Amino acid sequence: MASTVAERLLDVLVAAGVRQVVGIPGDTVNVIIDALRRDDRIEFVGVRHEETAAFAASARAKLTGELSAVVGTSGPGAIHLLNGLYDAKMDHAPVIAITGQVAGGQRGTHAHQEVDQHRLFADVAITSELLVDPAQLPRLAVQACQTALAGRGVVHLAIPTDLADAAVPDEPLHGIARQHQPLPAHREHLAAAVKLLNASDRPVILAGIGARDAVGDLLRLADRIGAPIIKTLAGKALFADDHPSTVGGLGLLGTRPAVNAIEGCDVLVMAGTDFPYRDFYPEGVPVIQIERSPSHIGRRVPVSHPLVGDTVEVLPALADAVTERTDRSWLEGAQQDMGRWRRWMRVLETSDATPLKPARLAAVVGAHLDDDAIVVCDTGAVTAWTARHLAIRDRQDFTLSGNLASMAYGLPAAIGAQMAYPDRQVVALVGDGSFTMLPSDLITAAELGLPITVVVFDNAKLGLITVEQQADAQPDEHTSIPGRDLAAIARAFGAEGLRVESPDDLEGALATALRSPRPTVVDVIVDADELPIPPKIELARALGFAQAKVKEFFGFGEREGGVEVISDVLR
Repeated sequence: MASTVAERLLDVLVAAGVRQVVGIPGDTVNVIIDALRRDDRIEFVGVRHEETAAFAASARAKLTGELSAVVGTSGPGAIHLLNGLYDAKMDHAPVIAITGQVAGGQRGTHAHQEVDQHRLFADVAITSELLVDPAQLPRLAVQACQTALAGRGVVHLAIPTDLADAAVPDEPLHGIARQHQPLPAHREHLAAAVKLLNASDRPVILAGIGARDAVGDLLRLADRIGAPIIKTLAGKALFADDHPSTVGGLGLLGTRPAVNAIEGCDVLVMAGTDFPYRDFYPEGVPVIQIERSPSHIGRRVPVSHPLVGDTVEVLPALADAVTERTDRSWLEGAQQDMGRWRRWMRVLETSDATPLKPARLAAVVGAHLDDDAIVVCDTGAVTAWTARHLAIRDRQDFTLSGNLASMAYGLPAAIGAQMAYPDRQVVALVGDGSFTMLPSDLITAAELGLPITVVVFDNAKLGLITVEQQADAQPDEHTSIPGRDLAAIARAFGAEGLRVESPDDLEGALATALRSPRPTVVDVIVDADELPIPPKIELARALGFAQAKVKEFFGFGEREGGVEVISDVLR
């Protein structure tokens, strides 16, 4: 008996390892939704917003490395998917987006909910294809799945509503290629990199999520050459934050020891990262970059020694070939620097002040996590508190909206993570600004019985934007958020809700939330005046903060002549 397009599409998704499709029903995808209802191999998870679906799929793909799938109807459904799909694209997560499309006879006539999906998805997707003949399936779907997995990105497949239930000729479904042979770097390039490392005195390694399958060899290389390791935020869970080789993270949310290591190094090794912030790279220092994609080599900083290959091949080759360093003074100096930083952080993390300090909140959450917990971090000031004060342990996982840095990632990503790993603890750390963007899918979490814990850093403002404004000498403008009882909102959506206003109540509330079999929001009131400060403050940035504070005090801005007055005040 011949299958329909929708049924054959599900055959391909199952063969590609997909077990859940997340999205919202709609007229142009209802045939696909009905096929999902009748197929016990694959589950449809309905959400309240397509952006949630795409974020959840992206998080799942980032954590598992497997293909995730989302579905949305034509027009607004397809459009709503885009933000989450851009997150997948920019963090190299394999996701297939399946959308409905108006019938062939209506296309090009400005039909109801018709948009040009090929143009819509042209930038976000590696490939964007429209089914025009049922005979194209399953080959078109197989090609899409393989492309997403091989390219570690987004693919898009549009199914017109008049073709979704059309018959497909019976033909064998060939196997889907999911993995590729790891690429070794060129021998001559490896030899040159080894020579450079052997001649160096102050090497530093910058490691990202691309090294997650080679952590043992990463640490072995660092030990042999006496190099401190800086972890990118996306690579926070590569190994424990208290490992003696690490000096924390780099960038505005990083640590001072990492900045010192970068500024003092005489060679930089980039392993599995395309760290995007050019201002934090060293000047005039030779760089070794290990990267499987040649197009990513040298995008951020001039690279003297490109090693095109997989970290699983290149890192052990380097570790085997370099000469073991006996002089440990460079590494020991970095470790002492990190010890001082940790003591300072500990002071912030143990403050008994009220309102509660966000540093303490992040540290206490970290201390209560299971040894194999999955931590999801949203975007904003909460990212800084989590990066610096939540200590990741071995076997724990961590994900965030890395390169896109989109707000509202936390709750949807936690849903995706819990669906992928139902037996592991999943905790999302979010700001009140991010939480209030997409809170409605607490309904989804409650319906599915997902025991996620969402910890809200509630400072009634967009804290990171405040920092950005003040660094540019602008007064704090339009960043306040009217105070709301977010725990009550959670309860209204069918989840549990707890509100914490005193440091004395924090640990009890967290323990209750983490034990709950239901989704639970812990709304924690934190100090609104506590803002994340960069690990290194340039003079211009410090002056900007000062000018911003004077403007706020006197209540005037540039249009009222404030710049001239402030200049006189600061002289």
